[in-house]
Amino acid sequence: MKPTRKISADVVVIGSGPGGATVARELSLLGKSVILLERGADHKFYGNLPGCALMLEKLGFGTTMEGHPMLRAMTTGGSSMLYGGAAIDPPPWLKKNYEIDLEPYARMLKEEIGIKPTPDHMIGPKARRIMKAAHELNISWEPMNKFIDHDRCKQKCPECFYGCKTGAKWTARDFAYEAVEKGASLINKARVEKVKIENGKATGVFAETPKEKLDISSRVTVVSAGGLGTPSILLRSGIQEAGDRFFADPLIITYGNAPEDMPDSPKEPPMLCGKLDNADGLLIGDLPEPMPMFLLQMLYLGPGKIKNIRKYPRKLAVMIKVRDEMVGYVKADETCSKHYTQADREKMERGIELSKKILLQAGCDAKSIVTTPPRMAHPGGTARIGQVVDNDLETKIENLYVCDASVFPEPCGIPPVLSILSFGKRLVDTRLKHIL
Repeated sequence: MKPTRKISADVVVIGSGPGGATVARELSLLGKSVILLERGADHKFYGNLPGCALMLEKLGFGTTMEGHPMLRAMTTGGSSMLYGGAAIDPPPWLKKNYEIDLEPYARMLKEEIGIKPTPDHMIGPKARRIMKAAHELNISWEPMNKFIDHDRCKQKCPECFYGCKTGAKWTARDFAYEAVEKGASLINKARVEKVKIENGKATGVFAETPKEKLDISSRVTVVSAGGLGTPSILLRSGIQEAGDRFFADPLIITYGNAPEDMPDSPKEPPMLCGKLDNADGLLIGDLPEPMPMFLLQMLYLGPGKIKNIRKYPRKLAVMIKVRDEMVGYVKADETCSKHYTQADREKMERGIELSKKILLQAGCDAKSIVTTPPRMAHPGGTARIGQVVDNDLETKIENLYVCDASVFPEPCGIPPVLSILSFGKRLVDTRLKHIL
């Protein structure tokens, strides 16, 4: 029988990804007492494949009930530890359709973190070849804004998806650690069972670590456990509207062998340049994966595709990310069901064809082109504004808030980190600092 420890704070935040870490940091800077719960460990071994595998749920072999691949990090900083560092502005429809203006907070964050476009000297031969081919096809293709300190980044390092050895890539772990420096308590390996509710108000959470049970009391509770974790906690806490339909931002990568006149360049950072098509719901860019991740995708396609690994150093890679429709569900036990609609698949095919067109223009051999299966990149919309939370991100239970990708009321199709950080700043600025 595990002992039960009772603790209290002004705020308990569930999840140390971009939303939770931002809320914890902002409130700690204001002098509020904060308990930050993280289900994963505080991994110190990262920047390599074994470290990446340790952070990933099920070592990276997680799938939906239908078998669609999905990657979900369980560690301090959440999945931001393993993202490519693309910083895309909040979608304009948040302001137009919902009167939620995140632009001022996004500007603040760009200044604080140092978000800037990829400089020319960081664009390697492969990314440059792809960009040239896109321009020859009259496709807009420009350097992306990145959560990267380019002075510390290495041009021949492809390991953003493993974590960052040099510390050049900003992650939510930076904000979580800053919160701790200002007095917040970070508790790792803490699985939250449910929110404590008394007289219609959230009063804390029940959680458990490998060593003890936690009975945490708080004035405010913020759930930031991600697009799959958050709805499960809300469902276990009695909010039955959570988890009903969600988007996945499916990601597909198309590879082709570079022509012989191009020297081997096996290592380049991912997502340096690209194109966002808001009208069609497509984000497209260069995205070479590290070799082990490429091999994993070939395994998903079947044993016959493993031979592609021989030409890995010569592979050019073009990614598409699709704004998919809201379908499926997430259950209280965190299992999820997700299928892609006919409209989703048609959009994927358009993106794949565009990727192939660019690769062919770049001189790739048509017979060498291979496309990975779609994987869930950014599940969200499972605690939507207008259904589960209001415009201030509060649920129907007083003092219970949500701040992560779950709150998006519509599919995104873009890397959501800058938007989620902005939601976190806005939540503290317009609501929490006034009630605590």
